Amino acid sequence: TKKTMKLLVVCCAILAAAMCVDAAGPTPVPIARACAGAQAKQPFCDTSKTVEERVKSLIALLKQNEIAPLLTARMSPKGNISRLGVPEYDWGANCVHGVQSRCGTKCPTSFANPNGLGASFNMSLVHRMAQIMGVELRALWLEGVGENHLNDLPHLGLDCWSPNINIARDPRWGRNQEVPGEDPYLTSMYGIAYTRGLQEGEDKRYLQAITTIKHWDAYSLEAWGNVTRHDFNAIVSKYDFANTYFPAFRRAVKEGGAKGFMCSYNAVNGVPSCASKFFNSTLRGDWGFTGYVTSDSGAVEDIVKNHKYTKTPQAAVAAALSAGTDIDSGSMYVDYLDEAVSAGLVSQDVVDQALFNSLRMRFELGLFDPIEDQPYWHVPPEAVNTEESQAFNLFATQQTLVLLKNAYMTLPFPPGSNVAVVGPHFNATAAMVGNYLGQICPGEDRKDFSCITSPLQAIQLINDAGRDGQGKTSYAQGCTVTGNSTDGFQPAIAVAEAADYVVMMLGLDESVEGEGNDRVTIGLPGVQEQFAQAILKLGKRTAIVLLNGGIVAIDDLAESAPAILEAFYPGYQGGTAIATALFGEYNPGGKMPVTMYSSDYVKEVDMRSMDMTVAPGRTYRYFTGKPLFPFGWGLSYTTFTMSAAASDPSWASRCITNNPSKSSVQSSCSSEQTAYSVNVTNTGDRAGDEVVQVYFSPPQPNALIRQLVYFERVHLEAGASTLVSFSINYATLGLGDSNGDILSIPGTYKVFATNGVRAAVESTLEVQGLPKILIPFPQQE
Repeated sequence: TKKTMKLLVVCCAILAAAMCVDAAGPTPVPIARACAGAQAKQPFCDTSKTVEERVKSLIALLKQNEIAPLLTARMSPKGNISRLGVPEYDWGANCVHGVQSRCGTKCPTSFANPNGLGASFNMSLVHRMAQIMGVELRALWLEGVGENHLNDLPHLGLDCWSPNINIARDPRWGRNQEVPGEDPYLTSMYGIAYTRGLQEGEDKRYLQAITTIKHWDAYSLEAWGNVTRHDFNAIVSKYDFANTYFPAFRRAVKEGGAKGFMCSYNAVNGVPSCASKFFNSTLRGDWGFTGYVTSDSGAVEDIVKNHKYTKTPQAAVAAALSAGTDIDSGSMYVDYLDEAVSAGLVSQDVVDQALFNSLRMRFELGLFDPIEDQPYWHVPPEAVNTEESQAFNLFATQQTLVLLKNAYMTLPFPPGSNVAVVGPHFNATAAMVGNYLGQICPGEDRKDFSCITSPLQAIQLINDAGRDGQGKTSYAQGCTVTGNSTDGFQPAIAVAEAADYVVMMLGLDESVEGEGNDRVTIGLPGVQEQFAQAILKLGKRTAIVLLNGGIVAIDDLAESAPAILEAFYPGYQGGTAIATALFGEYNPGGKMPVTMYSSDYVKEVDMRSMDMTVAPGRTYRYFTGKPLFPFGWGLSYTTFTMSAAASDPSWASRCITNNPSKSSVQSSCSSEQTAYSVNVTNTGDRAGDEVVQVYFSPPQPNALIRQLVYFERVHLEAGASTLVSFSINYATLGLGDSNGDILSIPGTYKVFATNGVRAAVESTLEVQGLPKILIPFPQQE
């Protein structure tokens, strides 16, 4: 075991070293400074003044023709104002699971995709990933490295257009790989952890980088029937806003301190998101947001071109600015802003507010202050893709893996065995890394993925070295991801028949799902199901490994396959992570962040319906059917028990009040919260991770079945125990009503802790008092 792990570490170090060489491509442009030299005497450079005063003094100096480029994303170097010493700034960089840049001196670290990161149920992991990305973004920005686009977009900005915290509403959505899951609480925790990790660095005076939370809001359709995301009108009730579509965005602002938002392509209730005054007043008024808002690329143009919300492009620009869209990712502001102002469609005060909102971010990044004592101006290129970040990347990727099934202890396989690796993803590289990628491998070809260790290569490294080099690994593809040819079946069957153990790599790729591309069905595409059944008929000890963004409905395989490992799109370290799990070097402990429905589910729900409650219901919170694998499900190679703590042996029925000031001091319900403790014990013979998940079920009748309110992932050695404690107050049990208000509703609730596979401890909790509004629905203009 130690020998194979050392071998893997050496191989990872070699690959990391390979990514350190200079990458070919456009020559990086050194970053220009503001307030340097003679320009340091400009009034906006006076650090004795407040940021607000300095920003306003800069705005007062601008000429009309200088404004639109400042409010346009990806306009470098046109945003440069030489006469004031204001350098251009490129609004736009994606950091969905790594900085999406070209290689500088080194290539950026590329992590597992967010659907897998959600499956980790480990927000300290997400926070650390975001910290690494923030440091790397600064280093790559200082090198003048550009975004990783084939049209050679200019150097990065320091605003990451991520995370994507839309809800995984429907398994057909092409961008499920980009979001952490289907649950508002899990997604909220992800957004908070990501935001704080990226924005808050070592220098507390300044932002390290800026998160741009997207897509605001109710966005989860790419193309369906005769509608696309560019003209889709999402009809959303106040109930669904309150319970599903608002929570993660609200908490990213109020608890994460997010400084950026991106309005989405779609319209909501008849109004394009980027022209929605309701969204703007909700964000800045009700939630206290103080950052900037950018449109998605081309979304301002969609206001007039596709939504037909305005009759002219000038009116579309006016509508976007009046609704708080500060930055246009497109050419609409450059082409039509001046005309909109001249025609009186939008006031100069509104334009100045957009300038204020966006320019203030550049000041808060420290871009107009002396740089000598700013650590963020001195991040070296060597801070990118360090050995530490690669080791963490492997650990993070391992934490994303979910063991769905393990009948008869099929896994782990013993190293040094006769193993066959088959299936369309047997030698996957590009398919593992998903979308929104920085350049992975150095060189001129930005679509080169040869530096990635494939599942086959990683399996060979572990298996062939086992039993003093007695292992044998053979392979055959069998079929492609989407093709209908069965010509490769027989060679793969022959390879599998000659082996003792079989790894079957199945799933999806970017040709099946992705931005702009929703699925119609959710089963395995092509002839993969037919191929898998042919292999399973051999009766070998077989493990299926799934690569996918949206879930794959494996109806029959869920019954017939001995073992199933869900890997999502595991990223750069995916091959190694999968191999270490298959051979027991790592014990998987992830949990499903989404429901795995059967294939018939999509026949029962309208892709265009945003209603979460219509039968059979969406997500585990409302779904009344039987899933293949439920939200929160995940097994381990060891066993765990969960029980009430000795200090809290009965988890007895309890009560709390939502109005403690009027409760009797003698009443058992004088408190507004109560504490619980769960004892978790590893009863197996190897170390492993368990996730304690805490849910409540509301008083009935209610459309909501249950709701996650707390989770904690713990690591335990064999035989070890730990105590997991948490508190629940009346606000924890808040429920949205048909008016969109979040209420504390008196009644009897069920509270239970589980590992997602079996319920462990449960209690009833009575909330006393009167119905109480906790969060009123935002006032609509």
